[in-house]
Amino acid sequence: MWKFLIVICVLGNPCVLMEEDPLKFYKTESECMANASAKHSDITTTFKEYGYHIENSHFDCSQEKNSI
Repeated sequence: MWKFLIVICVLGNPCVLMEEDPLKFYKTESECMANASAKHSDITTTFKEYGYHIENSHFDCSQEKNSI
């Protein structure tokens, strides 16, 4: 099972690591990456709309070996 992580670094603030809440798991890496990409786009768009300058951002998926 896979979960995604998103890291957003906004100018003048510490970087923030985000995951879904409640945590969701995906069966395949490609399904996870597709959802991560969509959420990443939504989050970065919202930050920009509120006037934040995103210094760096990234998303990725990690495999959870002990997930159900």
